[in-house]
Amino acid sequence: MIQSQLIFWVGCVSALLVGPLMADELLERDGRYIHLTTDLASAEEAESLVASFDAAITQWIQFWNLEDDAITNLKVEACVIRNKAEFTRRGLIPAKVPDFPFGYAQGNKVWVFAQQSEYYTRHLLLHEGAHSLAYHLFDGAGPTWFQEGSAELLATHHGKDLDIAVNRIPLSRDDAPFWGRFKRMNQAREQSQVPTFETVLGYQPNLTGDVATYSWSWAACMMLSVYPEYRPAFLAAARNGQETGPLFNRQLQTALGNQWPILAARWRLTCNDIDYGFDWNREQVNLSAKDPIWDGNDLRIQIQPDRGWQSCGVRIPRGAKIRVTAEGEITLADQPKPWVSQPPGITFQYHRGRPLGQLQLCLLPNAHDPQAVRLEPLKIQGIDDQPILSVPQYSWLLFRVNDSFGELKDNRGSYQVTLQRAR
Repeated sequence: MIQSQLIFWVGCVSALLVGPLMADELLERDGRYIHLTTDLASAEEAESLVASFDAAITQWIQFWNLEDDAITNLKVEACVIRNKAEFTRRGLIPAKVPDFPFGYAQGNKVWVFAQQSEYYTRHLLLHEGAHSLAYHLFDGAGPTWFQEGSAELLATHHGKDLDIAVNRIPLSRDDAPFWGRFKRMNQAREQSQVPTFETVLGYQPNLTGDVATYSWSWAACMMLSVYPEYRPAFLAAARNGQETGPLFNRQLQTALGNQWPILAARWRLTCNDIDYGFDWNREQVNLSAKDPIWDGNDLRIQIQPDRGWQSCGVRIPRGAKIRVTAEGEITLADQPKPWVSQPPGITFQYHRGRPLGQLQLCLLPNAHDPQAVRLEPLKIQGIDDQPILSVPQYSWLLFRVNDSFGELKDNRGSYQVTLQRAR
């Protein structure tokens, strides 16, 4: 969370501790871009936080396409807190700082509550630090979705210390204990409560630390930053960080122009799929409003098992009836022995309730309703679920092989898919 006013405070009593801290003792560590004051019991963890923060800063500058001298004068004063009362007593949390459940930033000052895992504590420190960087570079961080989403993007990471890599989706729940973003997103999917892209852009400021707001804002910023056709507009928007009202969104939408319907379609796919191990290099979806309308002639395509959703390259007209057939074999893993699958999938191993290796398809509507608040769930089916596919509205027809998102890289082979007009 952020606030535009700057609050200045001076450092605390310096100490060099190697054992557990007493109740009234604080530990300080100084880095290139951060001065940390904390009551963490572990000096090693405090030093790791400082090293991770300094390493992340240089990656943030590269992400925003800036020169190193943009952060010459940046120094973040950070408190990582277990006992809030002690920090308040010492005047390290000024009275005008509002209550916050996880972390808070004002200019170059940040406060973070220590969490149940080192990963989540580090994540929150990076998140609040990313806010401070936005104020240092851009005089603000934009509206809620952009400020929280971009901070989440730059805080989500692999590793720590000098080996930290930011803007990385955790590979598994064990890699990000107590972080909870995907748990909340899965709940929204199960309850058909996934927001539209426009809903996310309309998020209002709050200090509750709402995980859902952070999660979907993060997904929106990720998508805008990874697709080459959206990234220039996303980077340009950051320079308008002092604007927190509707003008920010209008300018972004103007910059993206007629790409908005494709963006909305990709958003539906992203929200349906994103989870641990999700790899944007494999999950970017090739769609175009200029894709021709299917003429009803037989169409044959290859579906690769190491990629996410793959379009058949045409738009299917309303009222069409299609027979979809598939053949071929793929290999999903080599250990302990090769796992070979045909289009129906391997019925003794499942992912998201469906056989591993199953060829899946879905119809993704071309139409986009900018007034909708929630997304209609995608109707995904296996290749053998029904022999004839009826198309209720103009749609792209997409295919993918069912597998865990972090397990695609060693898949090989292909399925050969044939589309025919059903008589």
